[in-house]
Amino acid sequence: MTMAVKISFMTFACPAYTFDQVVALAQRQGYQGIEFRCDSDHRHGVMVEASKAQRAEFRRKLEDAGLEACCLASSLQFVKDEAVEQALPRIELAADIGCPGLRVFCGPLPQGMSIDEAILRVAHNLRRVAERALRAGVRLWLETHDSVSKGVDAGRIVRLVNHPALGINWDTMHPYRNGESLRTTWEAIGPFIQHTHFHDALASPDRVVIKPFGEGELPIRRMYGLLRFFGYGGYFSGEWFETQMGPDPDASLRTFREGLERLERCWEAGA
Repeated sequence: MTMAVKISFMTFACPAYTFDQVVALAQRQGYQGIEFRCDSDHRHGVMVEASKAQRAEFRRKLEDAGLEACCLASSLQFVKDEAVEQALPRIELAADIGCPGLRVFCGPLPQGMSIDEAILRVAHNLRRVAERALRAGVRLWLETHDSVSKGVDAGRIVRLVNHPALGINWDTMHPYRNGESLRTTWEAIGPFIQHTHFHDALASPDRVVIKPFGEGELPIRRMYGLLRFFGYGGYFSGEWFETQMGPDPDASLRTFREGLERLERCWEAGA
């Protein structure tokens, strides 16, 4: 089946793979994009320490393979002021490899800080780097995660910053497992979604358990249908940790792709 949507995976699926192995994996399994996790001990080498020559080689290999570095997944937490300076080399890395977006976080609330104060702090810090990112051709994608797992909180930040460089990475499990209805999430962030970590999971606020599509507790068919109905053009990116989706990277990527194919058939059938 030819996929009607663009699919990618984060390199947590294969942290021990070299860059060439990651590219070959994506090609074998029919993916269009790769989400490289930086700020982590992955073997692919797409890190801020990579030289300009290495970055050019990464970009060339991706282009030759017909693949896109669809997102650079950082660990940046913008509730911390130091994230502003830390963002600059990661924006540069994304630009150098032809990657359109940098995933960022709010981060856990510092002791004594309220969620309202954190939202203002994060918005202020993102505003400080947004123009630099835009000039580099890179968007900042704030994830529905940690302190802003709920769409209403992440959406407030995007509206406060009000800059074309800032969008949302919708991690489908975090708002729902933290008690936010899909309708509330969509109304809060739907217009701002530029990337998605699309997965099924248990709906527990106490633990993160990612599951193959249909084996979790999320309204995953409705989530998929909303994105398709409203013309979402970004990637459906799979984020899981090594064997959560299968015994090896090939099996995991196949499980994710086949699950998306089933969701697409259901959507086309109006189910």
